[in-house]
Amino acid sequence: MKRILSLVLALALILSVTAAAADATAIDGKGKRHIKINKAKLNPSAEEMIENGISPTTGREIESIVMPEGAVGLPYSMHYTPVMVQISNAGGGVGDNKKGQPSTAPIGIQYADVVYEARQATGLTRFSAVFADVIPYYVGFVRSTRLTHIRLRQEWNSAYCTSGYAKKYVKPEITKYGVRNPEGAKEEDPGLLFVGDFPKVWKKYVKRLATATKPNNELFELANIMSFVYLKYYEMDPKSEQYKKYAPFNHTFKFTDEPAQSDDIAEHIEITFGAKSQTDSILEYDPETNTYLRYVPGNDGKPIPYRAQNLINPQDIKKDGEVQVTTDSREYGEQISFTNVIVQAITMKWKGNEQPDPTLTGSGNADYFMGGKHYTGVWERKNMNDRTVFYGKDGNEISLLRGKTLIILMDYDKTRGVKYEEAITK
Repeated sequence: MKRILSLVLALALILSVTAAAADATAIDGKGKRHIKINKAKLNPSAEEMIENGISPTTGREIESIVMPEGAVGLPYSMHYTPVMVQISNAGGGVGDNKKGQPSTAPIGIQYADVVYEARQATGLTRFSAVFADVIPYYVGFVRSTRLTHIRLRQEWNSAYCTSGYAKKYVKPEITKYGVRNPEGAKEEDPGLLFVGDFPKVWKKYVKRLATATKPNNELFELANIMSFVYLKYYEMDPKSEQYKKYAPFNHTFKFTDEPAQSDDIAEHIEITFGAKSQTDSILEYDPETNTYLRYVPGNDGKPIPYRAQNLINPQDIKKDGEVQVTTDSREYGEQISFTNVIVQAITMKWKGNEQPDPTLTGSGNADYFMGGKHYTGVWERKNMNDRTVFYGKDGNEISLLRGKTLIILMDYDKTRGVKYEEAITK
């Protein structure tokens, strides 16, 4: 009952604050912040954190993580196996089809530990979702890779799932980084890239939802991929060169139970990518769960809760010469929420008219939202094999609250930006 009341209040706050948007604080994403960085050292390794019963990606106690049916992950294996998946945000991730089914709402993304959101050439955004604590049975709808995404993957050196990629631009980058696969994979080679368009050994784990429309209909049986293909990584000698080709990088964050003090209240955040209900989002702070609930601004001006969708009684069927998935129905489930929201200011260029070419190394401004408060800082990433380190205004690596994190890659201009304010009821 309390949860329902909290959601009702959150929605009421959104509706009441819209009129007061003129009072919101707009983030200056390009201005110099003159923060002297105290270079961060590596945090405790994932293995050390797991030995202490703590998740490397969310800081949660492993024994507290709830595992849905068919999932694998830390409580299942006690192994750190992050996997990044390209997930569609077509149509802003909401909107029902003619049969009343949630046509584009993502499947499984509610279990992701870290979610990156970045702009596409089409003006839409796409998610790069990192799963480690919980690796659900199904994820979708899986979409293709751009330079943005392969550059994000590289700092994790994680397993990676995509429906395909632009060979002209992305393949040379994959080759440059020495990423294993997709060409030439054999059954005894788990590889790192799982591509739906290639008839590799994991093809049987890639299916299409019979009641959805291409290209937003591809499902990956993620738990099976990580259990039966990628799991062979654990059979290797940890001292061998082969093992090193697959080992994820040390990408642990710093975590805390109490954020730093801040008088800058941020209970209502508006993210503007420029295509309104197709890309923009509203994040509303829920004090009961200490998270930011995600909404999409509807065409009629009313916010729409951004919910994952559940497949009811999914079953494999043979259709059009391939194995597809059919369901009794699809229903909206859990509303997507994040404990930490990071806005990372980047520079975006373009190759041709279709390929985003972001600069994801170097440094830039960063803004953080935790516990209903706003914090300023900067980010730094030396090279593609390094993790992006987020620093606070004191120049030290910032500590995140224990929980899931949304990282928004924002190329600020007159049509794109972020503003926030205190939610005031009237």
